[in-house]
Amino acid sequence: MSTGFLDKVKGFLLDPTQTLVAHRDESFGDAMRYFILFLVIYGVLTGVVLGLLMGMLGGMAGAQAGMGALGAGGLAALGVLGMVIASIIFIIIFGVIALFIGGVLLHIFVYIAGGRKGLTTTVRAVIYSLTPNLIFGWIPLIGFVAGFWTLALEILAIKELHEISTTRAFIAVFLPAILLAVIAFFILAALVAVTPATTYY
Repeated sequence: MSTGFLDKVKGFLLDPTQTLVAHRDESFGDAMRYFILFLVIYGVLTGVVLGLLMGMLGGMAGAQAGMGALGAGGLAALGVLGMVIASIIFIIIFGVIALFIGGVLLHIFVYIAGGRKGLTTTVRAVIYSLTPNLIFGWIPLIGFVAGFWTLALEILAIKELHEISTTRAFIAVFLPAILLAVIAFFILAALVAVTPATTYY
């Protein structure tokens, strides 16, 4: 099932369980189109914010250099446009690469946890779960909260799309983080062990 972009956004935010159930059989292509469109919007918003900041700084510098209001304003506008274009290109490329790398790694643990619906199902779960982060992630402070919202939605998406228990979905999502923490701990412990103690006099 495929619905309109805004209907999907509203559903994943306000009624995620029913929306996920309704999209269990959605094609991978439709999910990717949803993701790419979101990346473009996210890139525009990010580019505008960064461009305005850089444009204002560049405009002030131009005004101080005697370019006048028109020249300084043109420099500021160019900064916004340039940052929007650069942000869209960078975010789409980086977003798609990160999606597939993250999706493959997550799928290993989803499979261990009992998910048998395939890699594309896991990637779709990741796409849907990123909805809060792609809407609010560009906003300072609020983006931090959106990260936790995305994590909770990812667990729910894995549960519903792979049709496994909440416990198994929780394990699939958090096991990679736990393993990374354990590995980091042992690496740190090894570094401390091989570092000679400094004698203070």
